[in-house]
Amino acid sequence: MNVQLLNKKEAIFESTLKLINEYGFHGTPMSQIAARANVATGTIYHYFSSKDELILELFKYCRERTNDHIFNVDQALSYKEKFFFIWNRLVDYYIANKEVFWFIEQFYSSPYYELIQQKKNPSYYGADRMRLFFEEGIKSGIIRDVSFYTLVSIYIGTATSHVKMVTYGFCKMQAKGREDILEIIWNGVKNQ
Repeated sequence: MNVQLLNKKEAIFESTLKLINEYGFHGTPMSQIAARANVATGTIYHYFSSKDELILELFKYCRERTNDHIFNVDQALSYKEKFFFIWNRLVDYYIANKEVFWFIEQFYSSPYYELIQQKKNPSYYGADRMRLFFEEGIKSGIIRDVSFYTLVSIYIGTATSHVKMVTYGFCKMQAKGREDILEIIWNGVKNQ
């Protein structure tokens, strides 16, 4: 895909992301997305056959960007250091990119998530990278052999909860508090 086409597609994604955060899925018509992206409405239909397809692809786009950011990790780090690094990168990314965070949260609570589930392909939204990371820790005997969904609930669940606490103003983003959270998570999942 050439740069100009990629830029138009990204402009459509960024426009959709902003509008959905402002007006929700149903309050964001394609014409408004086109106007905000500074493209013709027909251009959107060149890339996406429907608004549903656009939203599904936006979810994929957001997850890929997020995962590219959080898994940009130095492989020389110990597993524990990677565990802390990835969690902190996720929290930092979501706080710096609140529209992405709130879109993903809204997406998981919507019927669109059901469409993803029907595909039966977790790599579609980046879960494979997290799965491989946890499998590495289990296979090497560093973390407990529990289900992927248990680990994700503990690891990602606390990260998203912390982002919400910071975003809502219930707590300040302090290094000590984050380190405490990570130590509690780590002590719960590491092999004793």
